[in-house]
Amino acid sequence: MFKKIKENEKVQKIRELWKNPKTHDVAVLVFWLIFITVVIVFMRMSTPNTTTNYETNLNSFSNIRSYDFRCKTNDLEVNGKAYNDALVFYLNNKQYYYKNKVYLIDDEIKVEDYDLGVLKINSKFLNNLVSGIVPTGNDNFKQYLVPLDRFINLYDYDTDLDLSKAATYNIVVSVYFKDDIINKVILDLSSYYTLKSGKEINYPVTIYYYNLNNVSDFTKGYDKVVEVK
Repeated sequence: MFKKIKENEKVQKIRELWKNPKTHDVAVLVFWLIFITVVIVFMRMSTPNTTTNYETNLNSFSNIRSYDFRCKTNDLEVNGKAYNDALVFYLNNKQYYYKNKVYLIDDEIKVEDYDLGVLKINSKFLNNLVSGIVPTGNDNFKQYLVPLDRFINLYDYDTDLDLSKAATYNIVVSVYFKDDIINKVILDLSSYYTLKSGKEINYPVTIYYYNLNNVSDFTKGYDKVVEVK
């Protein structure tokens, strides 16, 4: 009852402002401000949110679909771009395209038995590699201790390495962030190459990321060139 009386008083006050020539313009302005505010709120509530999580939250490998990259190891440096599982990369002044197979673009031919090597370490690979492992670090840096046998099972499809030995080793995956976005990953693969060669080898792999989820789909154009089916 009290609330209803209060509401009636407010309505009466607005009517008085509206009828009074001195306050009419103010009442009109207040009315339009209220109307515009209601319209804006309604439009925001009714407009569907088309921004997906992986477009806005780029501090997780699971959200990354495309990027430019630079990969450095002890013995090579490769630049390229990725879109889902497809790659374009440049090595020794030659351009290659990967989609299930590797193609040398200059000659438009398939490269037989081409081992991608460290280029297999894409965002999908890294997401599977560190999944379920609790990292150490802070907001700008996280470090994962990954069992070597887990890495080998993901990296080497048909390995002949003794995984019982690998189970006693780890690889270290260090992830760096800038403005809450992944911008660099360093994998210490020393234990992998040491186990594989039988001698002590220091082998860090550094991958720099740029333009995360801002690389357009380049696969259709390259598919036409190499006639991928």
